[in-house]
Amino acid sequence: MKSILFASLLLVPNGFAQEPSAAKVAAPAEKSNQVELRKTVKQLKTENERLRARISELERKLQGVSLRDHLTQEEQRAENLQSQLVNVAAQEANLQAQMDQVDEQLRPANIDNLPVYGSLRPEEVRESARRRLTNDKLRIQGQLDVISQSKTRLQSSLSVSDLLIQNLRMQLQSSLHP
Repeated sequence: MKSILFASLLLVPNGFAQEPSAAKVAAPAEKSNQVELRKTVKQLKTENERLRARISELERKLQGVSLRDHLTQEEQRAENLQSQLVNVAAQEANLQAQMDQVDEQLRPANIDNLPVYGSLRPEEVRESARRRLTNDKLRIQGQLDVISQSKTRLQSSLSVSDLLIQNLRMQLQSSLHP
């Protein structure tokens, strides 16, 4: 008796006998569940594609904004470099005028015509003036050399900046109008 009961329990997984009609009802419900799941998966795929397209559009806009910001910064840098170049040119013109003045004072005729009234050694006064003017000339020439180097560096930086601005404008235009 025990073996028959045990055998019947093995045949039925939960220990209760199922009616054949309940198993048949579960099959159509399972199929409708699969249909619903497929429908949901299809909707989610469509939504995912739409979100990917939106992300792509936002990334393109963000790239445009980033390029525009970089372009603005580079344009400001170029304006700053141009302003510095104008200042350097003004300093160079001022120093060149000083150099011309010193050169004029260093001419032998002007050195010989220096006022040396009351001096017992006029040649020493003239030599002292010549040394002072020569030192001034060397100092001014040194400043002109530094300004020339600065001017060259600024012009080079400005050229690079202009090229970068052109490149950024092309990138921005291509990102806005793909």
